[in-house]
Amino acid sequence: MLERDELDIEASRLRDRLNTYTMRPSHLAEAPKRVHEAWTKVRELADAASDSLDAWEMLDHQGKRMNSARQAEHRAYLEGKGPKPRGTYKPMDVAARRADALLECAARVELALGASSFYNQLLAERDVMEETRTVLLSKFDGLQDRTLEAINAAQRAFFNWLYVRDNLSQLTADLGLGGGPTGSLPTMGNELHRWFSEAQDAWPALERLLGSNHPVGSGRWAAMSHDELKAKPPVWARELLMLNHPWSDERKQVRRVEMKERAEGRVVSALEVPADMSPAEARELLPSTR
Repeated sequence: MLERDELDIEASRLRDRLNTYTMRPSHLAEAPKRVHEAWTKVRELADAASDSLDAWEMLDHQGKRMNSARQAEHRAYLEGKGPKPRGTYKPMDVAARRADALLECAARVELALGASSFYNQLLAERDVMEETRTVLLSKFDGLQDRTLEAINAAQRAFFNWLYVRDNLSQLTADLGLGGGPTGSLPTMGNELHRWFSEAQDAWPALERLLGSNHPVGSGRWAAMSHDELKAKPPVWARELLMLNHPWSDERKQVRRVEMKERAEGRVVSALEVPADMSPAEARELLPSTR
């Protein structure tokens, strides 16, 4: 039994390792084809390893059935109801089979983990991340506006349902219908009132979030170009500085940065300084912005 207990513990460890390194619900559908192929390989090998561990567990049940069958043969013989059991019964054969089968399971788990390691390396490649980001950018473009439109349509549908529901309930009550023998009409109770309150509060919150052009709240910062993101400071940070009042030091900082960029003939952002300002104009005005 000690050997079997040790095998059980090892099998449990193998399954834990398999699940830890091969279960990735965050796998992105937007990833390149080679990433999907690598992920498919991981899943195939992981499923095969999991199946082998399932089959290994069945060997223990098989051993118990063999023990029970052998015991039944001995009992039948002792009771005079059957022949004497023949052959040499070797319970250790089952233990040996379990040990060998577990080695196969371990090999399958290692193959799955190797495929998972390759998959992780692939995800870390810059060109893979760039390709995936490009696909996500194409999906992100205009998505906020479309989502807001869908939210507004859903809001109109919600309040239309609420209008019909309330008026139907009122007229049904005024007609004296649905009260039953006692005349008592149904009431919503505290929980339902809370649901309605939370539902109505959700609409303005969603509108504020989706209607805002805030670079962080909208996620727009992540969709900016490489030049905008690598600028010093990044354009999303400049936009946050622009939230201050027009005469603030933060707005002056943005103006200085953009003026220096114009003097160099570059247009990274045009939050304070017009994009069509010439380098000569910028150089002339630059000292006054220091």
